[in-house]
Amino acid sequence: MEKISCEIIKDLLPLYYDKVCSAESVRLVEAHLAECQHCRLELETIKTALHLPEAEVMNNYNEAAAIKGITVLWRRSKLKSLIIGLLAAAVLFGGYVCLSQWEIMKVPADVIKITEVSKLSDGRIVYHAKLTDGYSLNRIDYNMDEDGNFYLTPLRPIIKTRALSERFLEMYETLEHESYVYKEKYGDDAEIKAIYFRTSGEDILIWKKGMDLPSASEEVEAEKFRHE
Repeated sequence: MEKISCEIIKDLLPLYYDKVCSAESVRLVEAHLAECQHCRLELETIKTALHLPEAEVMNNYNEAAAIKGITVLWRRSKLKSLIIGLLAAAVLFGGYVCLSQWEIMKVPADVIKITEVSKLSDGRIVYHAKLTDGYSLNRIDYNMDEDGNFYLTPLRPIIKTRALSERFLEMYETLEHESYVYKEKYGDDAEIKAIYFRTSGEDILIWKKGMDLPSASEEVEAEKFRHE
């Protein structure tokens, strides 16, 4: 019989070890192994590789489980970080919205300039108010007392916004609306005696009963909305 090469036997050794080769192949392999130490060592290598000791198998299993646990923990930590990041972003955004919309800050006295307090030809009192710091005015609150004092409180949010145009920073106003609001609260016979801008500093007097007022200028008289 022609001698079988070691390369062919090596191809048959895994099948031989698993007992899935034919009877003829078994005889060929065993005959070769009886004479070839190199192929016997190859067979031992296959046995060692396919049948690790139980302790080593358990160690490998534990290592795999540990790696899997670390992976799961890392994924959970990553998800937790993502959730915390989203919550933090929501809090920051909500805080920004509140600070930019919650109108609670009084305007400082030094940025309010009251000029041209005068009397129109129809008897109404008019004044010019201007904000000099360039920031928009969001709201004006009304406060008053029974002594005839009326307070206009200009308010802004903590995060201020720049006015879109200079024309939004100044205005001519009469005292009609204030008088209406005061009478609505204290009765038709109630009369305002003084009107102030209430600021974060001192109150700024706009008009006081008995104040000697000049006639309004032609430019103020010419304002169309003043004669509606």
